[in-house]
Amino acid sequence: MEISFSSTAQYAGQGLEHTCGADLASVSRGDLCWYYFLGRLWISRSGVEIGPSWGWVPLFDAIDSVQRMMTFARGGKGMSSIYFTENQESIDFTRERDVLRLVPSYLDSELICSVEEFAEAGTDFIRGELRRVVSEYPPLVRNSHVREVARSVGLEDLGV
Repeated sequence: MEISFSSTAQYAGQGLEHTCGADLASVSRGDLCWYYFLGRLWISRSGVEIGPSWGWVPLFDAIDSVQRMMTFARGGKGMSSIYFTENQESIDFTRERDVLRLVPSYLDSELICSVEEFAEAGTDFIRGELRRVVSEYPPLVRNSHVREVARSVGLEDLGV
């Protein structure tokens, strides 16, 4: 299973990180999850892709959603759906023992994987995207929300 994120040409430059004077070191968690680092979320396994086709998903909203789904998958009080407020679509998750079923509202397909496989892919996704975005925007290393997310996946040093 792979979870990844990419900036899209159509929405390149639309996030507030491109605003003159944006203070990425102090921007709030809410603002990071709504207005910054827009792109496309990819979720795939064995040739089946269920990520949304639109390219304006905020990176930190995707990270937050994946974290909550990892909590749910492991039996905690996370969310059982990822909701895309941009257009009211979702990916619904159901768990039966150690198997997850991911069903998007916008496609006639689904993914089935183990809880461990999803958790590993989620952790790899979060670590990789944090390293990438912090290397491109070094002031983020001082952002308290970014540091909190990094610690939650075992990243004490973001490499900047």
